[in-house]
This record gives sequence, structure tokens and C-alpha cells, in this order.
Amino acid sequence: MSADGAGRGSGPGPDPEDIDPEAFEDLPSTDVDVEVHVHFGMTGSFPLRLAELFFADDGLYIAEYSYVTPLFGLGTKQHKKEAAGMERIYDVHGLDEVLLQADKVVWSAYDNVERVVLDEGGGLGRPKLTIYLEDEHSFAYRLHEGADPAWLRSELGDAAERHGFGFEAQSGVGFRPRENLRRFFTG
Repeated sequence: MSADGAGRGSGPGPDPEDIDPEAFEDLPSTDVDVEVHVHFGMTGSFPLRLAELFFADDGLYIAEYSYVTPLFGLGTKQHKKEAAGMERIYDVHGLDEVLLQADKVVWSAYDNVERVVLDEGGGLGRPKLTIYLEDEHSFAYRLHEGADPAWLRSELGDAAERHGFGFEAQSGVGFRPRENLRRFFTG
């Protein structure tokens, strides 16, 4: 232990801005190429969960992390801090580390993805991305900070064409009460 009382493993650690990504180039990797990264999605069920979605060359990855409660999570902006931290992890370490850090990871081959629906939001709400799988499971996320519907429409449309799943872009907020309740109780 040092004279100032800071022993090994104590303290906040290095500033993420000081981390050199090249120092990690020799670590093992799955070598999955990410084609589209959808950053900072949030579930609508309680407790809220943050998610990163990756349309990669070998399938769709959904990495859910950080449970957020409305009072202490949203009120203290914990969701923004957690999402920024996960974005930095992805920028520095890539997909492999995001998958390791996530609380829950869903992977699906594109053959199992029936369709992806982008509700573009608008003045009344945030964009929403819903993934429907062939086995009747679905995953829906409201997209936060920097979700550009035009960019998503273009990139997800291209990914759908390349990998053979359906893609729909719709105006509106994507509120479907019956479907939302089913997902809440089976999710």
C-alpha cells in the first residue's frame, strides 16, 4: 500500500480518455465484423434495461446491461452514464468486451430474424426498434441520444437486403398495447 493509502484495486482507475486502444490489439477476438451498431436502446419493461444492438456479419447480437429504475436511475441520469461507458468500452475494446460486460446477450442467426421494424418517432416520441424472431419472440427498444432515423433506415435496410430478413420503417412512435403487454409478461 502506498503512503497515501491507495492500495492496489482502489480508486476509480484510469480515465477512459487516457486508454490507448492499440494496447489491446493482440487480445483474443472472435473476429466478428459489426455492420451496424445501434447504440443506447432502452426497454420499456420494469426495471428498465439498456441495450446495444449489433447487426454483424454472422448474426444479430443484443447486449442488455444496467438495470435502471425511474426514480434513482433516470432521475440521476444513470442511464446516460452507463450508456456512455458501454459506448467507450465498444470504442476501445470492441464487440467481444461489450458481450462480456453485458448482463444478458441474445444472439440470433439472420435465418431466425423474421423482420425488424423501425418506428421513427417524431415530435411525440423517440424512435423505437423492434426485432421479431421466427420463434415468436420479440425485443423492443426505445432509442436515445443521437438515434438518427434516416441513418437507421438506410443502414438497417441495407443489412436486411444483405442478410435476407424483412425490414419496415414507419412514421410514428410504435405504440402497440397488445403486443407491448405480451412482451412485458413473456420477456
